Amino acid sequence: MDTVITATDTPGQACFTPPMPPLAPDRVGALGVLAGLRRNAYSAFPPRCREQAVLVLPMLGRDVVVAAGPQAMRDVLATRPDLYRRIAAGDRIFGALIGRGVAASEGQAWRRQRRTLAPAFTPRTVTLLAPHMAACAEAAFAQLEASRGEPVNLLGVMQDLSPAVACTSMFSLEVDAFGPQLRALLLSYADGVGRPRASDFILPPRVPTLATLRRARFRRRWRALILAIIARRRAAHHPGAPRDLFDLLSEAYGDREEDLLADEVSTMIFAGHETTGLTLFWACYLLANAPDWRRAVRREARRVDLSPGGAGSAVGALPQTRAVVDEALRLYPPAYMTARQAVADHALCGVPVKRGAIVLMPFTLLHTDPRLWTSPERFDPGRFLGPEKPDRYSFLPFGAGPRVCIGAQLATSEAVLVLARLLRDNDLVLDDDGPVLPVGSFATRPSRSPTFRLLPAA
Repeated sequence: MDTVITATDTPGQACFTPPMPPLAPDRVGALGVLAGLRRNAYSAFPPRCREQAVLVLPMLGRDVVVAAGPQAMRDVLATRPDLYRRIAAGDRIFGALIGRGVAASEGQAWRRQRRTLAPAFTPRTVTLLAPHMAACAEAAFAQLEASRGEPVNLLGVMQDLSPAVACTSMFSLEVDAFGPQLRALLLSYADGVGRPRASDFILPPRVPTLATLRRARFRRRWRALILAIIARRRAAHHPGAPRDLFDLLSEAYGDREEDLLADEVSTMIFAGHETTGLTLFWACYLLANAPDWRRAVRREARRVDLSPGGAGSAVGALPQTRAVVDEALRLYPPAYMTARQAVADHALCGVPVKRGAIVLMPFTLLHTDPRLWTSPERFDPGRFLGPEKPDRYSFLPFGAGPRVCIGAQLATSEAVLVLARLLRDNDLVLDDDGPVLPVGSFATRPSRSPTFRLLPAA
């Protein structure tokens, strides 16, 4: 039986209930679900997906299967991954950004790339990169603190900070020369042709669409920028400099695989911008509505050394801050869904699934299932602090199984350190109390970017 994670009122205040979009009408079918993913995945699925662990929606000879329960996700992602493969829609949507990077590869190519990257994403690497994270956060927040009380776009700040951390800690580069271009390109893609379309799921990979042509045009611009970053890194590096992730990748792939090296660099920068930047924004939005939790994070942050010299050991000493990050990831997972295609007829949790069926796994539904979480609509980091921990397959912000996100620990550590540094010396308030809704299309982005103000903390 699945453990039900109980909400608490720790640290002493009724918990904030953030607004959420409504689910789709219960009568919606397969095409309606796929069309809804372009508008907002949080409103794409009907309520009956909560009631049935595996729901089959027939569509034009190819079923759409919604697997929203923990056992179904365990079976697809970990127990029987051989029965599934990545869907072509993933290549259509993300291929312009990550090419043949590890997140897009399959089979032997994926296994080789995963082995190549694994040494760069161990706990020891987090300790080595933490000082760079702390230094970037210190520089970013020093500028904000110089104008406390003024309106600030924290979404923009966090989406600038995350690529800066990636460039500095992974590639030993200052982001100043490339930051505006990186952000502009990523935002234009996320707001435009990066949004999933029903045709991405329905049409065979070789059938072009207007979006295909626009994505190819974007790919040329994005690729040129990534190659410019790599060229700058090589020109700036000198013998005897500390080794970084780029050194490991260069040695592993060699001169003959320059294209693959560029795709891995693209993947790391994209993941830093979308995953960590958005997680930090949502954590700030939630904390701005939860004064007691802000104070709890501040007290904790003031007990540890968040300077570059102490950041390596600080991550493990910030459990309440980590719980806030985990709760933000539960309510607003940056990757709101993953998908696979069945390669053979089989049964999933007793439900027949046909070969070729598209299997959608919405983490947004899993993370708010009242059968798994008590008061799942509430912001309550306390649920991650008690003796009862979430079941492994009830909380999947980074996926699971062999293809679990290789950078999960790095992304979470960065979010914890940055959030602790922000709240250590500052209070955080919103300029207005208007609703901010999650929009799941390219990633889980806010419906609007509210204005925050930083105030001196007592």
